[in-house]
Amino acid sequence: MKKLVLCLFLMFGLLSFSERFVEECKILSSSYSHMRCQSLDSGKIFHFLYPRNTLGIGQVYKVWFTGSGYRNLQLSYFEYLY
Repeated sequence: MKKLVLCLFLMFGLLSFSERFVEECKILSSSYSHMRCQSLDSGKIFHFLYPRNTLGIGQVYKVWFTGSGYRNLQLSYFEYLY
């Protein structure tokens, strides 16, 4: 039974490294080295390092990313909404 519980904890730990996303994220600032966007649902501000693209300030995107918390996140993919 202990092995089963331990195995489940390890599996859930591995799943925590999967990608997260924000449905509607308004770009506050953008350059080649960083990007900040604010979730229109929760109001939280997300900080991304090295997004490789400059996104339009004031535009809204759906963004997928990896990382924990709200800072130093890695942008994986984005989709322009409006």
